[in-house]
Amino acid sequence: MKSMKQVTRRRFLGTAAAGAVFAPVMIRAAAKAEFPLAFATVAPRGSSFHQSFQTMAQRWKDVSGGRVEVTIYPGTQGGEPAIVRRMGIQQLQGAMLTAGGMGQIDKAATALQLIPMAFQTWAEVDHVRDTMRPRLETAFNQKGYQVLFWGDAGWVRWFTKKPVLHPADLKPMKIFAAAGEQEAVEILKDYYQPVALEPDKIFTALSTGLIEGVSLPAFLANFTQVATLAKHMLDLRYAPVTGAMVVARKAWDRIPEDLRGKLQTVADEVGAEVRKSSRAEDDAAIVAMKEKQGLQVAVATPEVVKEWREVIEVAYPRLRGRIVPEALFDEVIALLKAFRAKGGA
Repeated sequence: MKSMKQVTRRRFLGTAAAGAVFAPVMIRAAAKAEFPLAFATVAPRGSSFHQSFQTMAQRWKDVSGGRVEVTIYPGTQGGEPAIVRRMGIQQLQGAMLTAGGMGQIDKAATALQLIPMAFQTWAEVDHVRDTMRPRLETAFNQKGYQVLFWGDAGWVRWFTKKPVLHPADLKPMKIFAAAGEQEAVEILKDYYQPVALEPDKIFTALSTGLIEGVSLPAFLANFTQVATLAKHMLDLRYAPVTGAMVVARKAWDRIPEDLRGKLQTVADEVGAEVRKSSRAEDDAAIVAMKEKQGLQVAVATPEVVKEWREVIEVAYPRLRGRIVPEALFDEVIALLKAFRAKGGA
């Protein structure tokens, strides 16, 4: 029989059919409220992310006197493309999405995450996001979505079966790439051997040798126990995992304006807590994997970081326009350059 950890891991990384079956039933159960809402996230049940979203749901219920009731579905509604599709047909009214998932709605948000090695610190992430926020939120409003708050989930790092320090170390290795993103896969071929798979196949692929590594945020690697198979991590801030909680405007606009203001205030407070706790969890997950899963960490020196940046920047002309809209790509680079010139932390 499969262990409970295996079952939980598959539910989180994979597309759980059970979610499609039970969601309508649970949504009907919430129909007692005047404004029932169903939100989804790929974050696992019981994680700090899930707990924060549950807190927001409870506070929304409280401040609305029970008129607004949110059901949160953690890790049961498929990957982010599936979640976005479900919002499109109103099976779901909202979701917490990474910038990659938000790109399924509008590519504007990809500028915050899909430019590898562009960001160096959380201060830089915050500065660029806060500066671009009005423009990004307007883009999503035009596509029919309200951004409730912005969040992040740590830094993407490399987890591999063999030690990796320099970009050349990765070149001969078979590395997970997300299926369905052919343009990105073509670019990745210059850096390693991408193997396109669905996320729920990561652990099995590592077990069988189909892949030899994967890039993941530490909290997800820890939850899925990736480090029990890919025991080497390069402590290099490859890219920040950023995103936002969004709600469909059709559902949001049905709620009275005065009540929406109260809900937005709660969302702002929860968003601030999510950003704070996720950054702490990023470091804590690495410590946990070292202690419990035998993870071996290679620290990237400033010289190594510089080497990675120079190698990755060769791909920027192909990322610009194909993966990230040209104007937004240029704006991110310009904002970072100006921020650093002024001594940004």
